[in-house]
Amino acid sequence: MPAVLSTVTTIVALLLAALALLAAARNRAPDRVQFIGTIVVSVAAVVLVGAAVVSWIGGHTPVEITTFLGYALTMLLLPAGAWIVGRMEPTRFGSLIVGVAALIVPVLVLRIGQVFGA
Repeated sequence: MPAVLSTVTTIVALLLAALALLAAARNRAPDRVQFIGTIVVSVAAVVLVGAAVVSWIGGHTPVEITTFLGYALTMLLLPAGAWIVGRMEPTRFGSLIVGVAALIVPVLVLRIGQVFGA
């Protein structure tokens, strides 16, 4: 699993978290910028998980297969789920939901790297 993809995914997720949490502090609902950020984080997560799966097919088996599948599925579904729930709450708490979910993504990136033994 390339370190560049992990770094990019982490940085993009942290930027989204900063934007969303700043919006929550300013008492703003989720907006178009957060939506675009969520899409970018989702695409980065798909690319990262795809690279991990290709690495797995190439012979580098994760230490814990079930754990890897759980983290990968969570990383793929979390940004979109947070956006949906955040839009259902059109207050600053919607932005807070998006921001906290974006803070979870770097943790998942770290754990997937650890499961692969990187």
